[in-house]
Amino acid sequence: MSSIPLRFPASRLTLRSLFMLLVLAGCGGDSSVGPSASLVVNVTTQGGVVDADGYTIQVGGSGYTSLAANGSVTINGIQTGSQMVKLGGIAPNCSVTGDNPRTVQIQSGQSATVTFEVVCTALPGGSYRIALMTNSDPQATRALWEISILNSDGSVVPLTTNTTFDGYPSWSPDGQKIAFSSDRDGNTEIYVMNADGSNVIRLTNTPATERFPSWSPDGSKILFESNRDGDTEIFAMNPDGSNVAQLTNNTTGDNYPTFSADGSKILFNSNRDAPETLAPFGKWEIYEMNADGTAPRRVTNDGAIAELPTYFQNGTKIVFDSNRGGGTDIYVMNVDGSAITRLTNNGATNFLAVGSPDQSHIMFTTQTSTNAEVYVMLADGTGVQALTHSSKGASSIGTSYRK
Repeated sequence: MSSIPLRFPASRLTLRSLFMLLVLAGCGGDSSVGPSASLVVNVTTQGGVVDADGYTIQVGGSGYTSLAANGSVTINGIQTGSQMVKLGGIAPNCSVTGDNPRTVQIQSGQSATVTFEVVCTALPGGSYRIALMTNSDPQATRALWEISILNSDGSVVPLTTNTTFDGYPSWSPDGQKIAFSSDRDGNTEIYVMNADGSNVIRLTNTPATERFPSWSPDGSKILFESNRDGDTEIFAMNPDGSNVAQLTNNTTGDNYPTFSADGSKILFNSNRDAPETLAPFGKWEIYEMNADGTAPRRVTNDGAIAELPTYFQNGTKIVFDSNRGGGTDIYVMNVDGSAITRLTNNGATNFLAVGSPDQSHIMFTTQTSTNAEVYVMLADGTGVQALTHSSKGASSIGTSYRK
């Protein structure tokens, strides 16, 4: 485990909290007292303009100056000497080429110039949207986790901005709603909102912790995890919160449920066959059951931890993360548990694999000792590219695709 408690699986750790669009604090430069001069700051953005309001510039310990995503601004009254110039307001899917901040020498009677080049990543494979969890705090403070949308053109739209935890977003099949977890009313419950973040409605209302909502393919049900009976079990309810049904019932843990493409099956994690009282509370394995909770069967059975499963390639395969290779990596296997293949092997913690709607790509999150970022790769594990560039101290976690 890294020093940042971002590890996603519910079976072992509870996520902290989030947001994005990191406006970096300025660094004071060594400025001499003397005549002032001017500084011209240029910014170019490639790969899609992110933020309609552009970026911010801070010089030394001064306040912020705004400028467009492709624009220029002249800042007057800069003290001569060495000054630190920092570009802020950078979206998670964008990164600055070269250093940021940069040191600029300001000379009396002259105008200095600094140019920032920003590159933004668009989504490969089609016109999709990704629900993101993001956090601007290097310690992953729970109350700073927020929900945003990453569009295929690279633009990012924040949906929640508050001082409580908002996370685990899940798209409805029609792309009009997002179910998510929040502790805005005290304990963690399931909520739903419009795709633009409006009309937030609370669906569950118990003293328990309830998380990981997941829609059925026809939009008629939402699966979720709850510990309302003392241990974590899987429940289903209507999209308005009515008709709650408990699908699992045992004295161990069941969590992270997801429907098959035809709605007939549910994948989930459980430690029911190897429970322990100490973290990580046994060997978490992958199970499959009927949509009504009957006929559960164990899919993985090799003594390693296997979790966060989702169906892939029209239900013929399952992508998941596992520590069977030493570190936590993304794997794919047939739906019967055979032909397990490792897709990532980069020395970091890789988790939460999600297939793209056209099943050509797999999105996943990589956590290092400083932050977490969202990546995408082809179905065979090749062609890896970053979708977010949150910089050290900020984190992004991708949870679901939608057209």
